[in-house]
Amino acid sequence: MDIESDKTYSVGLSQYDVGIGKLNTPVTIKTAPATKITDGQIRQTLASWIASGIIPNLGTKGAYNIFLPPGVTVSLSPLEASCAVFCDYHNTVNGSNGPFYTVEPYPCSKGCNQCTNSPLDTLTQGLSEEMVELKTDMNPGTGWVIGNLELCDYCDAKFVCNRITGGEYVNSWYDKNKKACWKGT
Repeated sequence: MDIESDKTYSVGLSQYDVGIGKLNTPVTIKTAPATKITDGQIRQTLASWIASGIIPNLGTKGAYNIFLPPGVTVSLSPLEASCAVFCDYHNTVNGSNGPFYTVEPYPCSKGCNQCTNSPLDTLTQGLSEEMVELKTDMNPGTGWVIGNLELCDYCDAKFVCNRITGGEYVNSWYDKNKKACWKGT
């Protein structure tokens, strides 16, 4: 899946003064995480991977997509855990200075895919949402929002199953030029 170059999806985000990204070579971290981790632990671990050269330092010009294996739960607070309160999210280690990242828990079995029962479709919907919101609101709450909602969160209230030209399911985002949520193929 390359949502970055799909002309019907990411290219439209230029109205928010964000460019088209590119995918870097993936890095697989072979050390398994604990079964329960916090966002604070993810921030610390990401910073240590960058400092030790395990992954390249993208500075403020890129983001890291962190995919968690099955059986790992991540929490934003003691009351907010993946697959119970949220599906995935994006954040930053140090505010507007980055580094920026998305966290993609192994696709939740319930509640995170309104289109199919496919774990891949669940992943592509979640990843597309977080990539859009990361690009338009890198330091959560300081970028493009509608009320208190990020661009995809706003469209979630009127959720529509959308696909890009490659057939992958993606999340809608608010198209301010059309004053409506983006609709795919």
